[in-house]
Amino acid sequence: MTLGKSITIIGGSGGMGKVFGKFFQEHEFVVTFHARDEQKLRKAATELNVKFEISLEKSVRNADIVMISIPITSTPDMIRRIGPFLKENALVFDVTSLKFAVFNALTEIKNQFPVNCISLHPMFGPGISVMKNYVMMVVKVGGTDKYEKIIAELLELFRSDGLIVTETLPDTHDKRVALTLGVPHMFNILFLNLLKRTNEPLNELTRFTGTTFLLQKVFAESIVQREMEMFGEIQMENQEFLKILEIFENLLHKYKKIIEEKNVNGFNELFTQGLNYSKEDDHFKNSYNYFYEFMKVLKS
Repeated sequence: MTLGKSITIIGGSGGMGKVFGKFFQEHEFVVTFHARDEQKLRKAATELNVKFEISLEKSVRNADIVMISIPITSTPDMIRRIGPFLKENALVFDVTSLKFAVFNALTEIKNQFPVNCISLHPMFGPGISVMKNYVMMVVKVGGTDKYEKIIAELLELFRSDGLIVTETLPDTHDKRVALTLGVPHMFNILFLNLLKRTNEPLNELTRFTGTTFLLQKVFAESIVQREMEMFGEIQMENQEFLKILEIFENLLHKYKKIIEEKNVNGFNELFTQGLNYSKEDDHFKNSYNYFYEFMKVLKS
């Protein structure tokens, strides 16, 4: 096996670090955790029965694979820090939600050192129990003459657990993630803040709820219970999201004007545009059924 069987996870004490620690452990890799907080590091390593190393240099020096699972803004610097410590043909990958800056950092170290680099974005959070049918976004970077074999083995490992591996480019990734993560997060955060500003108790509103409101409320409540820092970074550090905010601002202004002027034709036009756009989607035909399947779960 060209890939090697030892992995160090920088940020192993975090949620995603533990998810992947368990994954690689189940595939018989020797797993080592590294993290800044020694107490959390020891606790996570004990919980999963894996090794841990407090020294960053020692943790990566002999690792076949190094995974970086730390906040988005810290990841490029960490990549550059570990570059000189890596052994020949080591594989380095991150699991951040943005790729532009990370891709540049990975490109730098693969040009300076005989290592192999790839950037991954698992489209799931630390709450999952199995990876089957979830998507893993992949941005290839490059490396040594063993690069293709090493990457093929890594991706096959993910596929063996049912992950759907999708290759993309940094710019495409960040633009689409701004839409698929940034926009839903924004809508749900604003939804709860809008309700709060009406001074209506949420429990009281729930007594008046229909199916749409209940489902939207549950989605929003699930979002705000998760990592605030990560959600902020996904929006603030992604230049593509600023462009989307401008589109949204213009659209909201247009919608407000339609409602104020009681412009039925304008309303129908916007509604129809959304409908026609949705019809291109594979889920459109069964979306109403999916909606009520979700409701059955909520009502059970």
